[in-house]
Amino acid sequence: MRRSMRFVSFCMAAAIAALPLTACGGNSTNNNTPAAPAASSQAAPSTATTTGKDALVGSWEYQSGGYTYTFNADGTGTYDISGNVMKFTYEATDSKLSITYEGNTAPMTLDYSINGKVLNVKDSNGADTLYNRK
Repeated sequence: MRRSMRFVSFCMAAAIAALPLTACGGNSTNNNTPAAPAASSQAAPSTATTTGKDALVGSWEYQSGGYTYTFNADGTGTYDISGNVMKFTYEATDSKLSITYEGNTAPMTLDYSINGKVLNVKDSNGADTLYNRK
């Protein structure tokens, strides 16, 4: 019974953590490329100044609050959604970010760019989602 409850709790936490990375609506045929939280009302940077794994290292907070990504130099990281922390591994090359959460086998691949202290992640519909470097 306890094992079942832990499994259900883990599944619920994973589903909650994935919500900000899934797009709403649309007719996307690729369900393995979820989106980030809803786009911020602030304008996104028009050009990227840096990309790649080294540029991501550090913590990034969603501009509307509540979500924080931390990317470590060794390719690991954490995703904190209001105190619920999930571990992941990641790869970043050019303008693509692939995140694989602990317990999952398929990575989520998203377009991204960094301009100064702003991380812009594109959801599956092409909308901008902005995070500030902490």
